[in-house]
Amino acid sequence: PESDGWPFWSFFKNTNTWWEYGQANPERVLFVHFNNLLADLAGEVKRIGSFLDIGVTDEMSEKIAEATCFNTMKKNAAIVTPLGGAIWKGGADDFIFKGTNSRWKGVLTDENVQAYEAKVKAELSPECGHWLRTGEMPSSSSPSPA
Repeated sequence: PESDGWPFWSFFKNTNTWWEYGQANPERVLFVHFNNLLADLAGEVKRIGSFLDIGVTDEMSEKIAEATCFNTMKKNAAIVTPLGGAIWKGGADDFIFKGTNSRWKGVLTDENVQAYEAKVKAELSPECGHWLRTGEMPSSSSPSPA
């Protein structure tokens, strides 16, 4: 039985299903990556607004970015975390943890990383694996920001 997403769903199956559907229906699915949110939250807000055909001004995107930035989310973790964080060992503070990426470096062994990379290669297309790793979409995918 599949267990890589226990107790919910398989991470790889979920990612692959959305990837395939999104590639077939780019007008219906917008891929948003944590790396891109970290790099330019206000720009990503505008990109999401554009995708949804919602006019988002620079002023609006800055206000939304301020309301959804890590520090604000961390301060309101119990309110913004699913189920108030009840399903995480450390509660909402564990769900909204540090707001950084690549924390696995220096924690996972080389064998862990190799096993993960082998699973990515076996379960996902090269394009999906690249997006998952970097946040960069293949050039023919996903509408660009307006």
